[in-house]
Amino acid sequence: MITAKDADFHPCNPADLSWTETTFLPFGVPEAGIFGNAYVLARPNLGVVSAAIIVSQGFCRQPYEIDFTDPQMHLPCPASFSKYTLDNGLSVEAINGARDYHLTYRNALGACSFDLHFRGLHRPFDPHDPTENPLLEAAKGDPHDPRIGIEWTNGHFEVKGHITGELELRGRRYEVDYYDGMDHSWGPRPQVGTRAVSWISVNFGDDLAFHLAVPMNIERGEVTYDALRFGFVMDHGQTFGLVEASVRATRVDLLATTNHIRCKDVRGREWEFFGSVVGGHPWHSFNPCHVCYQSLMRYHWGDRVGYGEFGDIFGLDYLAERMSRSGRHR
Repeated sequence: MITAKDADFHPCNPADLSWTETTFLPFGVPEAGIFGNAYVLARPNLGVVSAAIIVSQGFCRQPYEIDFTDPQMHLPCPASFSKYTLDNGLSVEAINGARDYHLTYRNALGACSFDLHFRGLHRPFDPHDPTENPLLEAAKGDPHDPRIGIEWTNGHFEVKGHITGELELRGRRYEVDYYDGMDHSWGPRPQVGTRAVSWISVNFGDDLAFHLAVPMNIERGEVTYDALRFGFVMDHGQTFGLVEASVRATRVDLLATTNHIRCKDVRGREWEFFGSVVGGHPWHSFNPCHVCYQSLMRYHWGDRVGYGEFGDIFGLDYLAERMSRSGRHR
């Protein structure tokens, strides 16, 4: 079970220089095709932190089409991970333990700023708690599968929330009123780019949202999705673990343009969604050895409309093995 202490740094072996703690906080203005992230990766034993801010409007296939990117490496690591301000202008505060957050940011050149409140809609989901995740043993997977590695066995929590506030992007102001999920991860994390996992978020408001973590394969240039590793549905403030799911997507380059998701929760209730892209970008700046092809998807469920991140995360070495001229698995 996740507690308020999990919003901060966790005890670790000071000699483990790979120990990493991350916080991911997304935001969007779907009616304007805008999607953005604030991602912080701290290595407290090295005394450094990297912070990546990205905001794009519309469907951006190339990095030069992205409206704003500010990746900062080797900033001084703060003493606390629950309330801090970084030298890049980002401030993060956990207000209600590991559930609610306040983010502010102002770019030094004035190109982008935001003031956002994340209001969590439920108790944080712990994929390592067998009472919350019915696929706990399956989620650990094969330790020899390079797509999974030790990241799947490290600490992690997910929270669905309502993000409100204001974004200013290159002189234009937008009101943010958006639903999505944030997360915090911690544990050893070597810089090895062999992972391939899809991070999927489907959100319909205060009462209904979904999260799925699904490993991926690339064979002859085609991306396919494996069985669900873990996930949950947030239904009126309660979380119910998912027991199975299937995912398909069409794409331009590696950016998904449509998807089809089916899943079933522990209650036996089945769900089906079709998504179409509103905006997206290749996110190269959050981690030097990975790229995340993020699409902001629009979903329909009955007469309701929802949105969420569809993020296909690839290690650069994973891609090179399968898609470069020298790739042994090409």
